[in-house]
Amino acid sequence: MLSSACEGKPGAGATARTGGAAPVLALGAPVPAFAGTTLRGEPLSLADLRGRVVLLNVWATWCDPCREELPDLQALHVRHEPEGLTVVGVSTDAARDARTLRNMVAGFGLTYPIVHDERNVVSGPFQVIGYPASYLVDRAGNLRWRRDGRIPTGDPELAAALAAALAEPAP
Repeated sequence: MLSSACEGKPGAGATARTGGAAPVLALGAPVPAFAGTTLRGEPLSLADLRGRVVLLNVWATWCDPCREELPDLQALHVRHEPEGLTVVGVSTDAARDARTLRNMVAGFGLTYPIVHDERNVVSGPFQVIGYPASYLVDRAGNLRWRRDGRIPTGDPELAAALAAALAEPAP
């Protein structure tokens, strides 16, 4: 049986949160800035997506629960994109794994933007403690929901948070 979350893989740049005074990424608070380049070579930043609801999913190709949820994330993106949702995948795989990442994205037929964050810049500000990690960001750029671990198919918590976020008008 697969676990619902993967721990950071040695050498993959994953960070672990240890005790200390790190601020908590609180629901309702603005999300940290994040920007990168998609696998299609296009610049992407959360700031540029203001006005849309974003499901930011941090994952790695070596993580079984991450791979398991990719089809569901693709389905969410296709189903809710016309309503204003953009799923954004952020792969923290090492640079040497770029080919594996591209092959996996193609194999799963993922059409939402994927950023290859080979330096794992996302994990610190978003307080990633394992993979996958998902963050629902509202149209104003605030955190509405978070899941550490795999999102189960048809997850009612995500469905409710997503419906509420999509129902709100753009700022």
